[in-house]
Amino acid sequence: MAIVFFIILFLALLILVITLSTLQIRIKKANISNMNSKKIEYDYLFFIELKFLNKLKIIQIAIDKEKVSKLSKKFKLKEKIDIKKVEKGIPNKKARKKLQEKLDIKLNEFHLKAEIGTYDVIITSAIIAVISSAIGIVMAKLIDNYKKEKYEYTIMPIYKNKNIINLSLNCIIQVKMVHIISIIFTLLRKRKERNKHVRTSNRRSYDYSYGQY
Repeated sequence: MAIVFFIILFLALLILVITLSTLQIRIKKANISNMNSKKIEYDYLFFIELKFLNKLKIIQIAIDKEKVSKLSKKFKLKEKIDIKKVEKGIPNKKARKKLQEKLDIKLNEFHLKAEIGTYDVIITSAIIAVISSAIGIVMAKLIDNYKKEKYEYTIMPIYKNKNIINLSLNCIIQVKMVHIISIIFTLLRKRKERNKHVRTSNRRSYDYSYGQY
């Protein structure tokens, strides 16, 4: 009886800790560039962290280019991914918007330096304007407490009659675990309802077919 009590207590504490924790993706560096080569070179390092009450670090997982390369070789997929099956499991645009609002993603820090160029001066200018506007809109939605030193970005055009990109990013993205858990339960419930509807439809079609004989 005592063992059962301690197991229940442990599970209750575990649920409490997870519920009061925050999932943090800390991108320390994300560099993309073809300034010095014909091919696009990239390098990155980011950390997936779980913080209790957004202060005490419980888990930290580091991910970089070398680790991803090793994992992709080790767990190489033998079969091709069925895109149609994947698309069926993706919610529609309206549902995705509701899920995003419910997830309540926050941008805690954002530092971006980018240089972009194309063969066309007009296209380059248009790309710079669109990206700058998009970043401004996203930051307005994801930032609660704006501080200039924590949110800085510069996007510069390069006019060299060639396709150029030189980008450096570091930022911190945070999501409360309670919101993630809520969305998981929502998706599971919708999936269960969808499967139930499919089974009901199949059952009715069989009923009609039996009625013909």
